[in-house]
Amino acid sequence: MPESEDLSRYTAPPDNPPDPPTYSAAGILAYVESWIPNCPYYSANSYTLEHVREILLDAAANLTDKYHGIDKI
Repeated sequence: MPESEDLSRYTAPPDNPPDPPTYSAAGILAYVESWIPNCPYYSANSYTLEHVREILLDAAANLTDKYHGIDKI
């Protein structure tokens, strides 16, 4: 191969970006449910609106966390 040959024609075009991940309703519900405290002093119907708000905010804040995020469910 001559030294003056243009080698740029041998390079592959850049890959397309990967499709963003998608999640089923069941997966989303399982993720949110994983953030509900599993404490004996909470019964199934004892969450106040403030508790619900805190659970949802914690779940939303950690969506992409590599240890507790939605992809770890």
